[in-house]
Amino acid sequence: MKRQISSIDLHYLVKELEALKDSRIDKIYQPEKELIILSLYKTNAGKKLLRIDVGKSVFIAEGKEAYEEILGFGQFLRKHLDGHFLADVEQLKPERILKFTFKAKEEKKYLYIEFIGKGNAILCSEHDAILNALEQHDFRERSIRVKLKYVYPVMNYNLFDLSIKDIAELFKNSKKNSIIISLATELGLGGLYSEEACLSSEIDKNMSPQSISEEQARSILREIKKIISHEIDAKVVLENDTVIDFIPFDFKFYSDKKYAKKQFKAFNEAAGFFYSQSKNAKETEFDKRLGNLQRIIGTQKQTIEELRKEEHELRQKGELIYQNYQTIKEILDELNKASKKYSWKEIKEKLKGHNIVKEVNDRERKVIVEV
Repeated sequence: MKRQISSIDLHYLVKELEALKDSRIDKIYQPEKELIILSLYKTNAGKKLLRIDVGKSVFIAEGKEAYEEILGFGQFLRKHLDGHFLADVEQLKPERILKFTFKAKEEKKYLYIEFIGKGNAILCSEHDAILNALEQHDFRERSIRVKLKYVYPVMNYNLFDLSIKDIAELFKNSKKNSIIISLATELGLGGLYSEEACLSSEIDKNMSPQSISEEQARSILREIKKIISHEIDAKVVLENDTVIDFIPFDFKFYSDKKYAKKQFKAFNEAAGFFYSQSKNAKETEFDKRLGNLQRIIGTQKQTIEELRKEEHELRQKGELIYQNYQTIKEILDELNKASKKYSWKEIKEKLKGHNIVKEVNDRERKVIVEV
């Protein structure tokens, strides 16, 4: 089962979400922390519900409004977006991030929905200043905090604008031991689409990225471009009558007779059906492996960020000490001399009001200086 929506899933979903443009926000609901429902009304089209499960999925939902509870962030969105019109919806490619543009008279606001990591929802002004966020975080590359400018991470390669030079470089510098893991994580292609690219190009997915020839790299690139440009022919995949996946078109990966397909008119409908059945859906072995790798990578990234922050702080302290070495040395020399004649309590009294020595701990025999 897909645990998170992929970049290519978003690519195909956005093609259909564009039909919501010019709709007016009628109501906003947040019945659960990660669940945001936008009720949108459009003349001659009626009312549509956009279901956003932050960090997991987004699709046009079936059924009528049956939501009552609205949590804090939902109330904030309702206050700022009620009556606004959806002017545009786009994917910040190649990232798994959607950008909704809302307008009302001369006012414009952006709602960013992130599906990276645990996901997030961020409302910004027309100048991309953060007004509020479902989760406020500090990362090494960016901070999601009120009043700061919204910045999003960008992968090294854009799979929607990929050249042979890019993919050859990716494989050459890959840290992974198989092509499929490299495509899924380092390129951001996702597990299923990486499987399909390898199958369609007839290349062993377990090959080392460094061993890929230029001809094989070109073959993989061709298949990736085909995957991105395919016509939508949405289906849900079943195995033993259990929903296991949803796809924008037929895949070789699911060509085995053990898989059954249920046809849908739209990819959004297939996604909605899939997630409505997700409690009974099975997780593939590859998804388990990929999920474990992504969790490990996430933990390692967090540790690296903490160590870099600590290194930065220590480096700053070291530079300050170096720049003020003579002053600090003189203070230490004077304290050493004074400690031979006076007690530390007496030294503490004598240094009260000193312009550099700000605090004396007579018990631990430590001083705090301001440089």
